[in-house]
Amino acid sequence: MSDDLTKVPPGSKHVQVLGNPDFGSIEVDLQPGQAILTEGGAMAYMSPGMEVKTRLMGGFFRSMIRRIFGGESLFVSEYSHPQGGVLAISPAVPGKVVHRVMRGETIMLQGGAFLACDPRIYIGTKFGGFRALFSGEGAFFLEVSGQGDLFFNAHGTIVEHDVDGDFVVDTGHIVGWEPTLDWTVTGMGGLKSTLFSGEGLVLRFRGRGKVWLQTRTIGGLAGWLSGYVW
Repeated sequence: MSDDLTKVPPGSKHVQVLGNPDFGSIEVDLQPGQAILTEGGAMAYMSPGMEVKTRLMGGFFRSMIRRIFGGESLFVSEYSHPQGGVLAISPAVPGKVVHRVMRGETIMLQGGAFLACDPRIYIGTKFGGFRALFSGEGAFFLEVSGQGDLFFNAHGTIVEHDVDGDFVVDTGHIVGWEPTLDWTVTGMGGLKSTLFSGEGLVLRFRGRGKVWLQTRTIGGLAGWLSGYVW
């Protein structure tokens, strides 16, 4: 059963989200004439006869910006099937996969959260400020807009939070947010607190809107594993 944030309108692809919340992946039933764009290397299995094209999303310059600063691949893969077929897509990290049907709105995503989308979806980049260069999560965020299916993933499960006022999130735990919120990347307090508290940089939100949070971080896992590496 699809784990959607919104109901799928008539004519959309038939999608199943499998393995949530621990090891999410998606299985898409592509009809003739339909296509889907995926993060490079995300294909898990597919029907014989599936056609794949590799392309730059948004042109060379925007793709380079996403790759260098947004944590995303330079290329995306476009899958289609002339007779119709099944395609399964899995993210690189274990955790929850979310299916959102976009209807012309815009959302922001953390670099690395993008998994797949409809070809009508546009993915740009938004500079997080010079402080974000030292966050360990990338200096740019992804600005996603358009119409159609969007899939993004997290490390761990995803918690949806309604903000009404001020809200502070560790940069490693943010997955995405609605652009109705004002946001800045700042330290936890003074320079000493930022450097030695162990928390690093945070995103400070203000206004009204939704944020999506992940319950685990790649940095935290890497730090835990480093204690077992000789």
